[in-house]
Amino acid sequence: MKIAITGHSRGIGKACFDLFSAEHECVGFSRSNGFDISKDITNIIDQSLDCDVFVNNAYFEFKQVEIFNTLFEQWKNKLDKTIININSRSKYGGGKNQFYASTKKELANKSYNAMFSDKSCRIININPGYVETDMVAQHIGKFKMLQSSKVAETIKWCLDQPQDIEIGELSIWKTTLR
Repeated sequence: MKIAITGHSRGIGKACFDLFSAEHECVGFSRSNGFDISKDITNIIDQSLDCDVFVNNAYFEFKQVEIFNTLFEQWKNKLDKTIININSRSKYGGGKNQFYASTKKELANKSYNAMFSDKSCRIININPGYVETDMVAQHIGKFKMLQSSKVAETIKWCLDQPQDIEIGELSIWKTTLR
């Protein structure tokens, strides 16, 4: 299996890259290796078309939605393809960053509409709660936070399900401060 991952050098993307590259060929797209999702969507998509799985992880405003829409158009009739959107529980509201939440809600809406269309590829949406990354470093100790590796293991579990099983939405979060 060949897996493409955006934002592969930090946080959830890095945990996915580390976990999956032990058994699969992985292609990573991050600013650290010259790919900026705010500018390089066409290039990222072009280099991912021969992959089996695309982990749509990196966030930059509505670019995650644009990546999903573009890749879905390319893969919608391909039975052996899977798009995994790393979304967020914040899309349900209640958070302080309403712009972030609105972009994640738009990603969920687009992917749900696609899921119920006449398509063949699998679409999986993962909604983690707070994840212990450098992006939320100021909140560590204030909130219950998942480790990136636990999110990656959950994604792996989703991928390990038979190809005819689609996990439309899976929300995960930490239940204790330990």
